[in-house]
Amino acid sequence: MLDLLGRVSWSFFNIGVPVFAPIALLPLLSFSRFYRQASAGAAMRSVQDGQLLWGVISMCASACYEIGCGLSEASHDGARALMLTGLLWHVLLIIAASILVSFGAADSATLYTRPFDEKDSDRRLLWPSLFMTAISAASFSASHYSLT
Repeated sequence: MLDLLGRVSWSFFNIGVPVFAPIALLPLLSFSRFYRQASAGAAMRSVQDGQLLWGVISMCASACYEIGCGLSEASHDGARALMLTGLLWHVLLIIAASILVSFGAADSATLYTRPFDEKDSDRRLLWPSLFMTAISAASFSASHYSLT
């Protein structure tokens, strides 16, 4: 029972918080009179502009840290090679997510200087960010439970 509780709490704090907390907090903007108008659809706009990729970057950085800490304890060369492969995989995900999130930030900065219009929205980063978030969450979990 304690093992299950430990796994659930690890998943909540290391995957759930980076992915869902920013999206869950965006609707709080509607409580402010100043941001009430601008907050309509803020969660959807942030996801479609690739802002979930910030969570990908943080999860992959945590995975790199965990793998790096476990490298010295690798029992044989095969395990060390697998850990280095996992480390390289997460570094490549960090690089790809960083590039995509910079595109999304640049696009959103130019697009949202005027009032939001649904027909102006561009959802090119929506599916890649959702896919990369799922992949990084799965690979972070796999590296946590198998490599370290």
